[in-house]
Amino acid sequence: MHVTSTAKSTAAAVAARIGELNYVSASNNASHRTFTTAYQGTPSDGKHNQHLLTHLIPYQSSLKDGRRVEVDFFRHSPTDIEDDEWFAGMALMNLVIREGRSWPFEEDFGSVEAWRGYFLSHTAFVVRALDNGMDAAGRNSSTHGEVLGCFYIKPNFPGRCSHVCNGGFITAPRFRGLGIGRLMGNVFLRAAKDMGYKSSYFNLVFESNVGSVKLWESLGFERVATLENAARLEGLDDGKLDTAFGYRYDLEKLPEDYLGIGNASHTD
Repeated sequence: MHVTSTAKSTAAAVAARIGELNYVSASNNASHRTFTTAYQGTPSDGKHNQHLLTHLIPYQSSLKDGRRVEVDFFRHSPTDIEDDEWFAGMALMNLVIREGRSWPFEEDFGSVEAWRGYFLSHTAFVVRALDNGMDAAGRNSSTHGEVLGCFYIKPNFPGRCSHVCNGGFITAPRFRGLGIGRLMGNVFLRAAKDMGYKSSYFNLVFESNVGSVKLWESLGFERVATLENAARLEGLDDGKLDTAFGYRYDLEKLPEDYLGIGNASHTD
């Protein structure tokens, strides 16, 4: 079939216009895309694949001070904000954002809906106190049911790489040093494996966050990447940028009875 030069020009113009519209649309909706699922998602309740973890969650343990705690899914109360762990989780997230030392964010989450899109888009947990106790400094008490920490598990990348998961961990500042981070890390590994992830990769573990570096290395994570001048963090000398490390864990090598719990019997 013969195509005239006029038809060719018209087709080219239409294609160019479509390209412009697609570019504008993508730009205007960048905050809603799920290209990198580690940082974007759809607001949910954090219970994705809950049926794969019935053998594990809730998981009970004890902290260094003997206080009993449990790792469980977030509880939501639509009528009582005091008992709503969504608000507790968002408060902890905003607290560490303001600290400016361990997460890349600079702005608080302004609504629970926005926070849910980030933290509860896939699978997320709290560390909940089962006993009363004191904070790490021994000055203030905690109460039964108080949220001492929280973390999530979700794909680090979309599509063909979605079997690589990411995790985000927060320990309430006044309860640091009691073993909450290690507890969350251990449950993270077992839960991620049981949900079918093949490996885990943490994108940004800052060099100045010595406790985090020590924790992941002690749990068997392998440092596989170094990104210099990666972050403007609080507490550093003026003008200094911190180095970030990338840590990987091969979940297929995790023992089947990790945490002393046998294999889950389930069908996907």
